[in-house]
Amino acid sequence: MFLKSLRKFFANLSLRVRLSLIFVVFFGATTILFNMFIFKMSIDNLQQDFDDALFNYSVDVSEGVEIGVKGDLNFPPLRLDHGKILPFPLGTALIQVRHSSGAVLARVGNFGEFNPPYKKDFERIWAGEEATYRTIEHIHNIPSAEADSYRLISFPLDNVAKPQLLLQIAVPMTLLETQISKRLTLLEVGIPIVLLFATLGGLFLSARALAPVNHMIDIAKKIKASELSSRVPIPAANDEIKKLALTLNEMLDRIEQAFQSQERFVADASHQLLTPLTIMRQEIELLKSQKQIDVDQYTRSALQEVDSLANIVQEMLLLARADAGLGALSLQEISLEELVFEALTRCEKLANSKGIKLKFNINNESKADRKSVRGDKDLLENLVFNIIENAIKYSPNNEVVTITLVWKDDVSQLFVQDNGPGIPDDKLPFIFERFSRGAAVENRVKGFGLGLAIAQKIANLHEAKLSAGNNERNGAIFSFEIKNI
Repeated sequence: MFLKSLRKFFANLSLRVRLSLIFVVFFGATTILFNMFIFKMSIDNLQQDFDDALFNYSVDVSEGVEIGVKGDLNFPPLRLDHGKILPFPLGTALIQVRHSSGAVLARVGNFGEFNPPYKKDFERIWAGEEATYRTIEHIHNIPSAEADSYRLISFPLDNVAKPQLLLQIAVPMTLLETQISKRLTLLEVGIPIVLLFATLGGLFLSARALAPVNHMIDIAKKIKASELSSRVPIPAANDEIKKLALTLNEMLDRIEQAFQSQERFVADASHQLLTPLTIMRQEIELLKSQKQIDVDQYTRSALQEVDSLANIVQEMLLLARADAGLGALSLQEISLEELVFEALTRCEKLANSKGIKLKFNINNESKADRKSVRGDKDLLENLVFNIIENAIKYSPNNEVVTITLVWKDDVSQLFVQDNGPGIPDDKLPFIFERFSRGAAVENRVKGFGLGLAIAQKIANLHEAKLSAGNNERNGAIFSFEIKNI
């Protein structure tokens, strides 16, 4: 529950604040871990220096202790000031010589009830250690103790395989604890200050980094349907912000093109729809004003205009389906040869009305007898029908329209060639645009200029190629290429 609330809280923050928090968390964690590591190394070095000084002092003291022939000790007054700088006050050092039996043979200093341990120290020295160290904390039984903690060294006095005498020196750790405390205070004060500056720095850097993005947002908010030509500025630096700006501008280019295309489409569609509606209105008004009329004639005319409206709507719906993309496709294995035969059957009436002969050839360049493709059967059939119907419409009467199907190993190709006037060079680049028709034949060829636009959309959806060109002699030729299964 807590994590869910935390994620919700984090998600509601601005990107700038989130980036700053992430920076502070990672930078802070790294800083803390690094400083803890440095602190630990510093403490270890201080401790090692302290122990080295204590060891050297123990050597100096041991050189002043004399062991008699009968084992008696000569423990003369010690000079505590040797002109050396030591990390502990010499006047408060507690010094004693101890036998392995536990007996204290000599002492210097006010031990009070303090009785340093010794058994494990003997065992460790007998095991080969040069000296042993231990920290004794919370000492309250030493009169006038200067610190809560003392450092105790146990050093062998007799140079034999198994020493029986230990020199034990305990010194207060006041100076060492003070140095450690200062370093700890520095960390406790320094880390929050560093994190504060890291937070401010993170906010500043994230603001600088996101400034171009915010500028893009401000400009993008000002872009309206009437001002689609505006673009976001491209930063000079070759970074992700520049890539984002380029991507946004490319998207705006596509939106502008789509919007302009849509505006043209709506205008042209309105014009195409208005024409049959106007004719129907005029005929109905004429039908209303005349008493003696030929009902059949007006009925046939009205039905023709209704058919025109239905065809326009049908083609616009098909174009909308093609615009919907791959999600609207019903893919299946298809024989392109069968699609051509079905399209020829649909075009037969139109071809017969103009005395046009439809010639269908199959050229098999692959080793297999037939090739299949994958696609939407209805859409591909409409594509084939549109390019064949277009060839029939633009061919003069009593001519031949040649349809050639070529099977190759990896692709199937369909060529539709007519003997019409061809496509003017200035119209060729726009032949597949919506409502694009040749001016020379616009009045004598029935149609709405949607068929080829629909065919091109269908080809693009199937990752196929549809192109148009002119024959060397006369007429136009359309080429459709699609991958085989």
